Amino acid sequence: MDRVLVLDPHTVGIRVEGLLGEVESAGGPAARAAADGVVRELLHLNEAGLARLLDGLVTVPGVTEELRVLAEDELVGGLLALYGLHPVPIEERVLVALDRARRRLGREFTLVDIDAAGTARIATAGGGCGSGCGSSTEPVSDTVSRLVQQAAPEIVEVVLEEAPPEPKLLQIGLRPKAPTGAPV
Repeated sequence: MDRVLVLDPHTVGIRVEGLLGEVESAGGPAARAAADGVVRELLHLNEAGLARLLDGLVTVPGVTEELRVLAEDELVGGLLALYGLHPVPIEERVLVALDRARRRLGREFTLVDIDAAGTARIATAGGGCGSGCGSSTEPVSDTVSRLVQQAAPEIVEVVLEEAPPEPKLLQIGLRPKAPTGAPV
């Protein structure tokens, strides 16, 4: 294995959709359904092969940490996530992405929830940056979405919510001194 293929998973997905559209144009809905079936079967074959490979690898002492490092690669991590084989839980990957966003944007982010449909709800506490921060012209929500979806491609939507402000603490001062001679 002396070559490394450089593929953008998003570009490949667009090309596959285009090819499936061509199949449908040439042969109609039945041809499209058959082509979809072929793609599904190939995905199942890949999933079984990757699962078997990972099952064999995890028996090797010390390889678990190496798998975690490999899974940080966008292509490898995306494939493992696609098949539900990613060695790092999704919540942990999202939290790492939010830490990257915090360092990049200078504001705090909190994971509120990840629902079954793949929507991550994230709360942010102001930070005074408005729609962008620092030298970046990219809106905060776009930056956070991009970082989260790179770390966890199975997240289909990121919803950024403004966290309610922390309640102010009640300030208690010293009791005023009673005037001299007044009852206490």
